Amino acid sequence: MSVLDIHINEGFLPMVDGSLVYHRGFGERRTERADPRPALAIRPHAFMASGALVAARTYPPEAAEPPHGRPAPLGPDPENDRQFLARRAHWASFFPDRTLIAESGSTIAVRVHNNLRHPHELRFHNAGAAGTPGTPRPHVGTGPIAPGASKLLQFPAPDPGTYLYSDPGNAPVERTLGLYGALVVIDPQDAWRLGPEGPEFERQWLWLCHDVDPHWARLASQGQAVDPARVPAEPRYFTLNGYSGFQALALTIDEEFNERREEDTLPSGLPRETDVRNFSASPAAGAIRTGHLMRMVNAGIVDHQLHYHGNHVWTVRSNGVDFPRSNGRVTGGRVVLQHWEDTIHLSPLERTESILPVRRPPDVVDAVWNARTGDWKYPMHCHAEPSQTAAGGLYPGGLLSDWTLGAGTTPEPGLPGTVESEAHHTFRSQVDFASDQPHEGSPETKFKLRPDVKMEFDFFGRELKFPDGSRHEIWSFENGKSGRQLPGPLLRLTEGQLFHGTIKPSKKVHTVHWHGIEPDPRNDGVGHTSYEVTGHYTYQWRPDVAEPGNPNRGSAGTYFYHCHVNTPLHVQMGMFGPVIVDPGTDPASPPPKGMRRYSIQGPLYDIATETLLLPYSIDPRWHELNHAAGLSGEDAGLNRFNPRHFYLLGGAIASRPKGDRVWALSTMRANVAGGTKAPTLIRMVNVDYFPTRMRILDEAGQPAAIAELLGHDGRPFWHTEDPDGPAVHPSAAGQPLLTSTLMSGAAEKFDFLLRPSNPGKYTISVQFLHWITGAVLATRTVAVTAA
Repeated sequence: MSVLDIHINEGFLPMVDGSLVYHRGFGERRTERADPRPALAIRPHAFMASGALVAARTYPPEAAEPPHGRPAPLGPDPENDRQFLARRAHWASFFPDRTLIAESGSTIAVRVHNNLRHPHELRFHNAGAAGTPGTPRPHVGTGPIAPGASKLLQFPAPDPGTYLYSDPGNAPVERTLGLYGALVVIDPQDAWRLGPEGPEFERQWLWLCHDVDPHWARLASQGQAVDPARVPAEPRYFTLNGYSGFQALALTIDEEFNERREEDTLPSGLPRETDVRNFSASPAAGAIRTGHLMRMVNAGIVDHQLHYHGNHVWTVRSNGVDFPRSNGRVTGGRVVLQHWEDTIHLSPLERTESILPVRRPPDVVDAVWNARTGDWKYPMHCHAEPSQTAAGGLYPGGLLSDWTLGAGTTPEPGLPGTVESEAHHTFRSQVDFASDQPHEGSPETKFKLRPDVKMEFDFFGRELKFPDGSRHEIWSFENGKSGRQLPGPLLRLTEGQLFHGTIKPSKKVHTVHWHGIEPDPRNDGVGHTSYEVTGHYTYQWRPDVAEPGNPNRGSAGTYFYHCHVNTPLHVQMGMFGPVIVDPGTDPASPPPKGMRRYSIQGPLYDIATETLLLPYSIDPRWHELNHAAGLSGEDAGLNRFNPRHFYLLGGAIASRPKGDRVWALSTMRANVAGGTKAPTLIRMVNVDYFPTRMRILDEAGQPAAIAELLGHDGRPFWHTEDPDGPAVHPSAAGQPLLTSTLMSGAAEKFDFLLRPSNPGKYTISVQFLHWITGAVLATRTVAVTAA
């Protein structure tokens, strides 16, 4: 049996803006504090079932390494033009620093040397032997190690999955100082599956989220004990696999560094058909219909919200719990059922696994897709927007990534290459990157078609009065008919309709990103993957059309749009509005008058009481900043969001008031279940930067499980237990997702029916939670009258 020596060291690391910040870390060799290249992160190592210890960035060690991290396909998909067949059980996966891999049946053996002046510890969270079903696994660790001492830790590899390791001392201080990493356990007999019953994948990626507080680091470097209660955390840097901003995006002038990021952090693949009912489906010998496995771990101290552009992901496991394909439930306000998401809620110490399908963006216009000759890049970023900054500004300088839908060169007929089709621009610093986003005046809409629905988005800025009597400067959008309101005007259209949205910034530069809608990058509205608009631009996309029983198609649901320029500031200033996509109507079976169907096979709801609910809070200091605050490297304090005013925006959609105003919600009507009217639908969009907890209470103040969850992030919930047959909605299967509590992170979207069994009074209570402490900052309520 081989033993890995791990050293607890200290030193200084450069942040994305060049600042040196004191860190501690688990390294492979002893280094001193003043070492210019301190060993603070273990290179990837694998504990093999044979007893060997292998130092390698890839696993399986004998598998082919995907060039530049991008797996080459088996060949063109004969059934789907411009798409490809993924190879089955062929490509190795690269892993970032701080990763330990263990094969099932192996023994993990580490000898930990504490080279620092105070006791430290190494703990593998929830990696002990399984206990009572339904209870978390115990931790496994060294216990405290005295200064200058060493301890040997040995334990059998736990079940296949993703685990966090850290120093739990003075939690969360030591972890925040850099003492963290991940353990990935893989069954060598089934190395391309998450677990025995888990989904098969083409290759996998590990993302470690982390947050850096330089003040805590400074105190620790001076030998002081950091008391989190007396010195609240205030992180200024937010990293993914140890890097931020232009470094995380592999846009530096160091091409060797960029290559490693492309291999181990930036997902990339060729488009393919994916069926979430059966990831193991084999369309041809040696091929498979699946995507990439994303292992996401929050080793930081803030609630992160990982938002994918271009594709939704299919979540299959969280915190070691495999999500079922049917018999779903809501536990602690979280849905436990395999489902689509575009925004993954990760609280500190949480870990979630999802499949990124790497498929054609479903809302792209055919002509644009058919003309594609180059790679398409899409962002992945945390939507708790202060995490998109560095040192108080420098957007986008925080926790983010890109993923690439490859096109590539063609080395042989019909088979694309694996390298990027266009050279990318590089930058010498984060200041260069943040202050040099591409601008366009009034660019042309490629392959412009006649729209079915169109809307103008004109910028406005003015002071608005809020329900609590306070007044704040607001920037948002108007369309000539909407009035100058917060939130911006509602965009509503039907699956299959061609949409044109024309932005007219009038002040500086802006974009419109259609959050959860997935067109081509040019129409996605993100500066660093397309451009920021100074004149006007017409975005064009077509929402995907559903097919009965097919969980892979359809876009009916709730979304929102927002400006994606200096996003932390511009969204907080109010540059957002709701988007609703309705299902098509069968002319032979239209809904009854006054009702509408939620999705193609979804339930009916009452049009008159359909309600928008948007939690939103205001930090008044932010509303005094200028348009480009922080982009040139000055500390604008955009990492510090301290809301003082809390609101529930929205109301009954059918009766939205006109005029210049804040549209806010305090009372609403709901239809009693079983009555003559269809139930009331609530569309909830969290436009705040912190998580919320919604509770529904009856007249006696007791929890009332009358919310039936229908969809999340613009996709219905499905039962997908039949790999070859039609999927069904939980309610149609007699297993509705009923709850009285719902957790929501920044930019998450939920749709639910209210089903009160009796007339009376109910309360929807929304608690705004701090993103680090979880403390309740404020509670706002909606009085619900059920009749």
